[in-house]
Amino acid sequence: VIECQRAGLKKTSFEYASMLMRPEYRPQIAEAYKKKIESIVRKPTKQEDDEPVTPCPYCAMKSPCSTLDCPQCKNNVPYCIATGLRMVANDWTHCPSCHFPALFSKFRALIDSEGSCPMCEEQIQ
Repeated sequence: VIECQRAGLKKTSFEYASMLMRPEYRPQIAEAYKKKIESIVRKPTKQEDDEPVTPCPYCAMKSPCSTLDCPQCKNNVPYCIATGLRMVANDWTHCPSCHFPALFSKFRALIDSEGSCPMCEEQIQ
């Protein structure tokens, strides 16, 4: 639910949050996320924007940024450790510690706010 919100998939986030608020699942939700999930259910965004498209880093064919395979060249596209979205050739970087790929702009924002890599949890300056 939280990752859908971060990725801008508001309608999908609402659907999952609604399911988690059912009585059989509600006790399993961590207290840290309960208020956020409840607020998503109370104030839903019924309309979801079209998913943005990005070019494949191998063949440049545009497809939705959440797909991790290219329909044209059939390559598996690496995902960004900061967003979970597919990598783009002109915004590419990697964690200096674990060397997992990340979108530079998103990774920089994440490091500025949290200070550590989401994959290896190493502090990054």
